[in-house]
Amino acid sequence: MIWFWLVIFIIALVVEFLSVEFISVWFALATLPTMIVSYFYPDNLWLQVIVFFVSGFVLMALTRPVLIKYFKRNVVSTNVDSYIGKVAIVIKEISDTQRGQVDFENMNWTAISSETIPVGSKVRILAVEGNKFIVTQIENKED
Repeated sequence: MIWFWLVIFIIALVVEFLSVEFISVWFALATLPTMIVSYFYPDNLWLQVIVFFVSGFVLMALTRPVLIKYFKRNVVSTNVDSYIGKVAIVIKEISDTQRGQVDFENMNWTAISSETIPVGSKVRILAVEGNKFIVTQIENKED
């Protein structure tokens, strides 16, 4: 049975390298204690299967969230994501029924808002949807 678990180990690693979702690596690691159990209890398949699944789920539950945080922490936002929270100037009036335009870093952007915002007002960029800014008016002293 050790050979069976060794094949499962290799298959799980190959699946992990192809998917990089941090799922099958835990079951690859779970084959290691299962191989030890299969060495001492070669005829007890139920015990081996239980050790395999319990080990896999325990490893996944305890370490997957930590590793995901570690590997995802270096994700760089796109340039557009960095615009959120910044200030722009309205160059074409915005209303809740009509799109307007704002000037942001010397570029004109389409903007939408749930309020009417006159030309010359300062707005804060709340979100970016496609090629539109979602904005809200701010006081001049807030920038």
